[in-house]
Amino acid sequence: MKRLFAVVLMLATTLTLGADDLENALRLLSEQALSVNIAARITENGEETVWNMEVSRVTISGRAVTIRLDGSNVVVVVQFTPYQEGDNGLLLVAQGQTWVSGASGEEVQYRTSFKSMPVTLGEPVVFFPLGARLEEIAVTDDQYTSFNIELQVEVVPYQAAAE
Repeated sequence: MKRLFAVVLMLATTLTLGADDLENALRLLSEQALSVNIAARITENGEETVWNMEVSRVTISGRAVTIRLDGSNVVVVVQFTPYQEGDNGLLLVAQGQTWVSGASGEEVQYRTSFKSMPVTLGEPVVFFPLGARLEEIAVTDDQYTSFNIELQVEVVPYQAAAE
């Protein structure tokens, strides 16, 4: 539905703007676009990486990028919103929600987290949606004794791929 809306908006813009105006608007948008690069890792007992993935999303200042991680007894939803401040400065806002179920599957612990931090473009930041220590939440499964989730986030200016 969002893509259909974007296409309709683009067509409406094309009809009301001249070709030069549309080209300028698209150039300005691409110059202001940001790439949010996220490296997600699961570490066992705080040491060994047992799973990782990398994802990159394009956004603009003030628009959130959401990722969701589903495990056997944990669900993590995190939104990263960059707010551009000046040429190289950002305010990066991280909002996390976690649901961790007990061994029986009946008891579910729900937590939220919110962190905002000033960063510069290209500066990596690590976010722990479950917290840095797992003293209050027992996140385990059949394969690992205990694990934690680390999300490394880096916001850089968007670079369109060369065609």
